[in-house]
Amino acid sequence: MDINLHFFSRLNPWLNSLFTSKDTVKTENDDAEKGRISLKTIANQCPLQAHRGPITQVMLDQQHHTCDDFVGREKQLSQISDVIDQWRNHHGEISAIVSPGGAGGSSFLAQLLPLLQTIAAQDAKDVPKTKAKPLPSQWLLMSFYQAPMNENDAIADICYCFGIVPPDTITETIATINKQPPQLILIDAMHKLMLRMIGNNQALVTFATIILQTRKHHCWIISCEQFAWQRLSAQYQIHHVVKHIIELDYFSETELAAIQTKHLLDLGLISKDVMPTKEAYKDSKKDQVDITNPYKEQLKQLFTVSQGHPQLATLLLQYSLAHQVDISSDKSSNSGIEICCINASALQQCHDSDLFSLAEIYIHGGLRVNTHAHIFTLSIEQSSLQLEYLARQGLIIAQYSQQDFAQHFYFITPTLSKIIATHLVNNNKLFN
Repeated sequence: MDINLHFFSRLNPWLNSLFTSKDTVKTENDDAEKGRISLKTIANQCPLQAHRGPITQVMLDQQHHTCDDFVGREKQLSQISDVIDQWRNHHGEISAIVSPGGAGGSSFLAQLLPLLQTIAAQDAKDVPKTKAKPLPSQWLLMSFYQAPMNENDAIADICYCFGIVPPDTITETIATINKQPPQLILIDAMHKLMLRMIGNNQALVTFATIILQTRKHHCWIISCEQFAWQRLSAQYQIHHVVKHIIELDYFSETELAAIQTKHLLDLGLISKDVMPTKEAYKDSKKDQVDITNPYKEQLKQLFTVSQGHPQLATLLLQYSLAHQVDISSDKSSNSGIEICCINASALQQCHDSDLFSLAEIYIHGGLRVNTHAHIFTLSIEQSSLQLEYLARQGLIIAQYSQQDFAQHFYFITPTLSKIIATHLVNNNKLFN
């Protein structure tokens, strides 16, 4: 009998975890008493998405952060404005917004509607340019969570953006799309269209070809995760198609302080007179907190632990406040709030096979069991056990299918994205 020893080496710790007594399992309070929060606790704060089909969103109908709540990103908003201006003056090219996971990309996308309103208001004041394209009243934000696996899938996805019946050929598709009214279209999470399976490469080529041949008539902007963009560039040469790249990063210390100060204000822990002004975080040369409130040191600690990750910083602040009695129980001084640190020991215990799995899950924005099995040439059962092991460690979250366990979907929560990506880079499992 041929025994796969590596498979059983991964099976053993998973089985052992099933029979470990509750007394020996680290609890949330155990970590809290040591001033720590586990990766599993962080992951469990993520709300599950009930549906993962194609999603279409018209940004005009969505709720957004107001301009007063939005922090930073002035340079990137100016770049988007320039892209729109060039497109309206018949110099349209494909653009990309590239950002690491959890860097506030969704909040940035929410600012595109106010940006359109600002441009429209400026048009009303200025003499209209007779040869310029009219400005659409809204962005069309599209997200696709099912990667196309052939040419027909790619054509159907593009036509879905316009609500038209897919033609039979690429040539007909391009001609039909170019007859539609000009649109501002943003394809969110482009990396979720990439999949290491037969047919996907040609599907992406078809997808890119249609966008490229319609870029003069429609303004196309794609959004992609940073490390996935590097893979798309290395393996698919997507950078040859995209003209403008708009980069987002995690927040600076001053910017993060402005965001978290708003949370402290909402909690009633500080008063409005200590709120930072916009000038406090607009100065790009300034990289320190310069506001006078009693939580100045805590804001610095939040930046140090979260490294500018906004969602993670918010979770750390809320968790620290909720568990302050436990966190501070062994402290000699109770002069202020203690910010918990992160217990990342679960990552340190991962084998190379686990890290490779995490890298593929991260790059693709999530994987189903059958897709993971295909990528790593494993049986469905082997993939299921490995993914469940990672889920039990709190490194990934599972969305279970009621019909077929091979369709279980596993993903990394946004709050863990930077922690896991950094570990993968340090262990040579992601491009850097």
